[in-house]
Amino acid sequence: MNEIIEKINSDPMLMLSSAIAVVVLLFVVLVVLVASMRVKTYRDRFINIRIDNMDKEKRIVQLEEELQELKIKNAQNEQALQQFGETKKRLSEREEILARTQKELAQTQSRLSQTKTQLENAENIYERLLAEHKSLKERFDTLNDENNKLHISNARLLMKLETEERFSSQLQQRNPKEKGGGE
Repeated sequence: MNEIIEKINSDPMLMLSSAIAVVVLLFVVLVVLVASMRVKTYRDRFINIRIDNMDKEKRIVQLEEELQELKIKNAQNEQALQQFGETKKRLSEREEILARTQKELAQTQSRLSQTKTQLENAENIYERLLAEHKSLKERFDTLNDENNKLHISNARLLMKLETEERFSSQLQQRNPKEKGGGE
């Protein structure tokens, strides 16, 4: 090997061509090294991209599942919202009915109060009329008794009067006969 190196050192053309050969060899080695580094870098990138893609695919599947769950929840929420709207509408209708019923109740209670007052007044009037009726009935009974007594008394007096008139009439009939027969 030393011989070859001495031979190359002695011949400048050979030295130049060996220097060019070394430079070309170094260039080829450099290109191969750069290419192998690029291949390794691209391979690492490819592996990383593939791993990233697998992670992304898993994430996409997970997100699609979450999206489906959210769509289902959204549909349920929309249905609940629609039911809430219907419930709210029914509630407002019930509140209107309740307000009307409370108003009617207040009116009915007012009428009940008035009716109670009228009933109490009517009861008071009835009690007063009963008391008045009782006193008038007693008075009527008293007057009726007095009237009956007076009728009886009048009847007796009439009978006495009739008896006296008959007696007087008989006396007068006898007296003229006595007066006329004695003349």
